[in-house]
Amino acid sequence: MTQPLLPLELQMVVCGTLIAFSAWVVYLLRKGRLGLRESLLWILSTAAVFAMTLFPRLLRSIAHGLTIEVPSNALFALAILYLTLNVLSLTIALSNGATRARRLTQECALLRGELDALRAQFDKLAAGK
Repeated sequence: MTQPLLPLELQMVVCGTLIAFSAWVVYLLRKGRLGLRESLLWILSTAAVFAMTLFPRLLRSIAHGLTIEVPSNALFALAILYLTLNVLSLTIALSNGATRARRLTQECALLRGELDALRAQFDKLAAGK
């Protein structure tokens, strides 16, 4: 009898953890503490890990396709790739937010200047009456 790729007890613990994590992501999304784009990224990655947990031969096939001898090394390589993409996505979002904040600050300063000029004109008109 061959040993299973992943013991049943470990599969159950991992699946339970992944389900709890997915529920937490959905909770954060519903409370507005997590954006839709970020939540989709987390849910899709959790679904991928869930699939590899339920079907461990899938990881072996991926490792074989990438010519990696040890499936756990393929898992770590995929995790590093995922984390890199996640950091890039967050960096892009942060950069966009900083650009918007700078534009809004500049626009606010221009509006404040116009308001000060209008107040000065109003004060001149009021003093002349």
